[in-house]
Amino acid sequence: MIINLKSETELSGFYVVYEGSTNLEKKGWFGISHLMEHLMCKNFDHLQEDFDRDGIDWNAYTSSNEIVFYLTGLEDKVNKWKGEFMDLLGEFNVTKEQFENERNIVLEEYMDCFNDQTQTHMLNLSRKLFNDYDPIGLKEDLENLKYMDCLNFFELQYSKPSKVINVSKGKGYKNPTLDFAERTIVKDLVFGNHKVDLELGNEFKDKTSIAILSPVITEDFAYVHFINAMLSLGLKSPLYQEIREKKGLVYYVHCYQSRMNNQGLNTISTQTSNKNYNAVVEAVKEVITNPSKFLTKERFDLVKDYYKVRMEKDEILRYKNVNQWINPKGWSVYDILDEVNLKKIKEVYKKYYNFDNFYISNDKKEFKQ
Repeated sequence: MIINLKSETELSGFYVVYEGSTNLEKKGWFGISHLMEHLMCKNFDHLQEDFDRDGIDWNAYTSSNEIVFYLTGLEDKVNKWKGEFMDLLGEFNVTKEQFENERNIVLEEYMDCFNDQTQTHMLNLSRKLFNDYDPIGLKEDLENLKYMDCLNFFELQYSKPSKVINVSKGKGYKNPTLDFAERTIVKDLVFGNHKVDLELGNEFKDKTSIAILSPVITEDFAYVHFINAMLSLGLKSPLYQEIREKKGLVYYVHCYQSRMNNQGLNTISTQTSNKNYNAVVEAVKEVITNPSKFLTKERFDLVKDYYKVRMEKDEILRYKNVNQWINPKGWSVYDILDEVNLKKIKEVYKKYYNFDNFYISNDKKEFKQ
């Protein structure tokens, strides 16, 4: 489908979305979606100086759910390149030499990911619990991928886009010859204990990475996002106040919901000194098990006001804020702002924030070096 959005400024954005990504991967292909994103970008090598001259910002990214390529810049400059951009995404003009070189680059990126303690922990946890290798993939598979594998994946992933999102102040984008894919992709998140390849090469001696995971979420996604903001938005939020400011146990606390297809997984993550691990878990538990103390009407009103202002800002800078139209329906907080109330928040909280049902992971114990 083509989604035309109004820009409030002279800045325009053009996004081409391919749903599937890691959901289309199989044993031997883990990481091919991310590699193919790199390879498809080689189609634009000959346009780099033209893009620079026209002030075009372009890039791509791979998530667990989709691969997205985009152009942003002044409207007349973006309009100039839309046609060729779409045409080049319909081709695979990569040489075997480029394939070998780009695979080496992706392998370097792979190793960089596992030089960060928290990222190493989360990537290994995703493998162990869900047999999911995230977009970064598996080193062995990346090393063994063949040029023909990429040609086959091109046919599977890039034969048709899923949607085009055009953000423009002027006329909407039309392309009557463009055909779109309707993929039904189901890859359920189910907790398990999989025997998989882990990356445990680095020793992070002085810090412990902590991940506290909810059960799998199947609805109420926008409300969960709202609740997470009530818990962790800003230095005055409950998690920051109780764990960082009052007790000095951590530098940061993240509380976020990630998506796989149309399922969610809520995560509270942080790092702390080895000796403080138990104290941090207890502090998180103290917040989560006391909603009447921390999920107040004042906190609710603050977060609602925050999202109202953020929505206005996103409208003004719509050319670069399009996640609301990339994600499935039901994931955007903006869609519930008119109806959300503290009673509903407490109902959803009771449904998904039972600390006794959370999975608590400590990289020092769970993934011994």
